[in-house]
Amino acid sequence: MTTESTSTEVQQVRAGELLRLARERKQWSVKEAASQLNLKLSLIESMERDQYDANLLPTFIRGYLRSYARLLKISEQDVLSAYERHHGGQQAETRAMHSFSNRTEKEATENRFMLLTYLVGAVLIGLLLLWWWQTHWLSDEVTANTSPVSTAAQLSELTFSEADTGPEQVEYQESMLDTGPEDDEVFAPESSSEVPAEVSVISTQPVAETVLSSNQLTMRFADDCWIDVVDDNGSRVAFGTKRAGYLMQVQGKAPFTVTLGNPTVVEIELDHEPVDLSGFASGRVAKFSVPIQE
Repeated sequence: MTTESTSTEVQQVRAGELLRLARERKQWSVKEAASQLNLKLSLIESMERDQYDANLLPTFIRGYLRSYARLLKISEQDVLSAYERHHGGQQAETRAMHSFSNRTEKEATENRFMLLTYLVGAVLIGLLLLWWWQTHWLSDEVTANTSPVSTAAQLSELTFSEADTGPEQVEYQESMLDTGPEDDEVFAPESSSEVPAEVSVISTQPVAETVLSSNQLTMRFADDCWIDVVDDNGSRVAFGTKRAGYLMQVQGKAPFTVTLGNPTVVEIELDHEPVDLSGFASGRVAKFSVPIQE
């Protein structure tokens, strides 16, 4: 009966109380013990009260207890066993809580990283769709703008050619083909009054206007380049991004106002005459008139 009670009392004794009793038996003060262990006075007091800092790892606590027991010449195993009996379960719970907290924080960090990845991917897809839409839509617009201009110019030339083949023009042409002496007298200055009225009013001025008002602009692209071309009438005859190797021919009234994103990758001809673009810098937007004004 006495043995069982004594064993129970030993099991209830805390590690700090074992250390304090051993220090008092040696008649040492807490300050003397701290000085011999080269530890802080507050740490020695917390060990004897069996109250430890929550931020202090159990591994360091066991090391301090072992050093203190060795200094006091008592069993290190008894001190450590007493510590484990009263603090072992608490330390395990604390470690589990820390592990759960770390896992939760890690999952939150991973979720934020995945969200950022999805956001960047969505932005890149949006930019790709915008680029595709601009490229194809602008190309369609350029085709729609250039085709009516060419058709209108052809219709204008056809209409004017039909108008020039009227009876008066035929009569005039037949008279010009006849090179006899009688014709010389008819078209002589003194006999100009005898020329029929309908022949005298015929003029080639409209023909000259039609030829001069329709100019062909040819552009060859060695690399991708953005362009904007407006003729003298204010009509936009070309616009958008052209691919490398593309050959473009448009018609309109000169001079043309041309804007190029990169003039060094473009060759321009006006009515089959090359235009000098050597004065423009590479990679810089250039705006000029064709023909180039000196």
